[in-house]
Amino acid sequence: MPEKMFTVPDIYPEFKCKISSCRQTCCYGWEITFGMEEYFRLIGMNCPRDLRKRLDGSVYVLDHPTRERYAVLAKRYDGECPMHDPDGYCALQRHCGEDALTDVCRFYPRSPHTRHANECSVAASCEAVCELLFAKKEPISFINVPLDFRNVFTTAQDDDIRTKFYVPIRKRLVSVMQKRDVPLSARLSFAAAFAAELDVAFEKGADAAEALLSTDGASPSTEKKPTDFSALGIAAKLLSGFDFRHSVYPFAQKAAENLGFETESFPENYEKAKSGFEKAFPEWERMFENVLVNHFFYEGLPFSDDGCSFSDNMKAMCAVYGIWRTAAVGYTMTSPDMNSLVDVTAAFFRLAENSPLPTNLARAMKSGNELSACDFSSL
Repeated sequence: MPEKMFTVPDIYPEFKCKISSCRQTCCYGWEITFGMEEYFRLIGMNCPRDLRKRLDGSVYVLDHPTRERYAVLAKRYDGECPMHDPDGYCALQRHCGEDALTDVCRFYPRSPHTRHANECSVAASCEAVCELLFAKKEPISFINVPLDFRNVFTTAQDDDIRTKFYVPIRKRLVSVMQKRDVPLSARLSFAAAFAAELDVAFEKGADAAEALLSTDGASPSTEKKPTDFSALGIAAKLLSGFDFRHSVYPFAQKAAENLGFETESFPENYEKAKSGFEKAFPEWERMFENVLVNHFFYEGLPFSDDGCSFSDNMKAMCAVYGIWRTAAVGYTMTSPDMNSLVDVTAAFFRLAENSPLPTNLARAMKSGNELSACDFSSL
């Protein structure tokens, strides 16, 4: 697509790949899929003999290819990309230039969205993005920059009531999430409650939605909420359910070991560990706020294509927060340093951004089961 103006987080221009210094490279573990045009470009590309052999031995067509998802770059036995040189650089880019890369490799961690507005987010699953978010002292703001996502499929912008209110709704909810005089747990709860009001207003039509957004409404409570141990138990159960194929698995396993997920003392252990976590990371609320606002922007919340309501999607975001917080508190219990917190966060958001987890949580909230009654924001 030709160059257009996109709204991006203000950390967007600061991003720079860490290359060989990255502890959790995006080359590791993930399948890199690409479209038909890219496949034929890669197999017909003029490149050095050794690189040609590596490409021919690792690029193959999927069992059920589509034009957009046609082929895959197979991983090596150790999970590494076959194009990954020992020094951390991509051999394809090194020998053939940046334009030789697949679109997903060229643009990650950037992700353009155009359905309701031209936006481009940066993924918190990237270690370098996490570090920028944790280091940022001021609340995230959003700026407009010209971007060119040539050859990348983007949807045409809708012309409906949701598109009309997309930007105003998201601005309102971001402003709630950035009220730093209020505990983060209260901000999350208030955002979910406001999303429920939005559901009611949207059922009545555009005038009701306009009226709701034109009023300031109530403010979040300044009181810190007690831990909902039912939510904590479900967070632990969900973390225990990830197997070795998931990025968060080693971090969840360590958290389970440190906190004793299966023991009677788990709630007490968590409260002690949470206190230690907040001492080790005294600015954790600012840091978590930045990651959550970034994730909110990345996912297009509270809008979604999963058929769930604004309220269900925001409750799911609270659950994402609670599961992440449980993993982070447990994992850093024995390694309370910034690298550990970045590592567990990037691994968790690799899961949250690239799996059905948020959609499944939203649908579970929709069903009205025990999950929907839990206060994950209290964790």
